[in-house]
Amino acid sequence: MNAALLLALFAPAPQTLTDEVFQIPAKEWRYVDVAVKQVPATVRCEFRVISGKGTVRVELVNAEGLDDWKQGHGETKGVGAYGTAAGFSHVIRVPDDYAVVIDNGGRDTAGVRLRVLLDTAESDQPRPMYVSSERRFAVIAISAVVFLGIVTYSAKKLLMVMRG
Repeated sequence: MNAALLLALFAPAPQTLTDEVFQIPAKEWRYVDVAVKQVPATVRCEFRVISGKGTVRVELVNAEGLDDWKQGHGETKGVGAYGTAAGFSHVIRVPDDYAVVIDNGGRDTAGVRLRVLLDTAESDQPRPMYVSSERRFAVIAISAVVFLGIVTYSAKKLLMVMRG
């Protein structure tokens, strides 16, 4: 069985941190904790306004950014999206306590369905690449020449021993 297939079969599935509806009053915000202990990790976030008018802002912030929100200085410092339905994905390379903040800057209460996933599978690993056909040909040609050289040398030595 192919090693890549085995890895895919036994790779940990993304962990769902939340998949629920939040009722957020006008000009208020809520957050969901995202504790990242193992890196690299990918945080995937999807949201959709299901009731109320207007748009919301959803962003991923670190502990310092969350403290700013709590002190009333909620400025966009993180990765996120703005709208009635959107999402984002961000690779985290530094373990820390993060949060996904939902900000309702509108005039009405908004019902927001939020789904946050944490994926600690090898998300940061480079994708397999293929060598150009010229390089493949060069590797095959060099290997063949070396192989034929070793066979020729060995054959000459064996013939000399056999002849005496």
